[in-house]
Amino acid sequence: MPNETKQSCATAYKTMIGGQALIEGIMMLGPEKKAVVVRKPDGGLEEQVEERVLIKDKHPALGLPLLRGVFNFCSSLANGVKALMYSASFFPEDEEEPEEPSRFELWLDRHLGSEKAASFFITVAVVLGIVFSVGLFILLPVPLPMWLRNLLEGVVRIVIFMGYLMLCSHMKDIRRVFQYHGAEHKTIFCYEHGLPLTVENVRIQPRHHPRCGTS
Repeated sequence: MPNETKQSCATAYKTMIGGQALIEGIMMLGPEKKAVVVRKPDGGLEEQVEERVLIKDKHPALGLPLLRGVFNFCSSLANGVKALMYSASFFPEDEEEPEEPSRFELWLDRHLGSEKAASFFITVAVVLGIVFSVGLFILLPVPLPMWLRNLLEGVVRIVIFMGYLMLCSHMKDIRRVFQYHGAEHKTIFCYEHGLPLTVENVRIQPRHHPRCGTS
């Protein structure tokens, strides 16, 4: 009896499936098919299922080492953006009334014109970005020992990245996408464990998947 249980668990485990969170939806990728489901504003579910055709099947030369990694990455990126745009099409942006320009914007428009004012802001942003980057990552660490310089650069990059994620997570729409991301991980865990895909079975699964590309 223990041998049968161990064998059934081993055969039920599947690894060739992944996914991506969308706007009010999820895309799931399997070896043969791609499925997208989006929850529409009226609460209904819109499903789209397509057969997958891998690049290496169309062009065997692109399945060679080195080449396949590049083209698989580009293909995954294209599929993800396409699915994301598809989910976004169900949620048109609200038309908002244009805001009145500030006094500073009016002053720039009178003295420089709209096109010159836009160029002015872009130039200032580029210059400040370069100055900030050079000062923070080149000039500031120069007097420091190499190990301390590397440590400082690493800490600054991690702080910037984590701060960016924390700010994004407080945005209502992005936080909702993060929730669908966790639900996608739970669903894949449930599928890999050979359990029926029910809400009860999915809910008890972990949110963090070891094969997540984001990790």
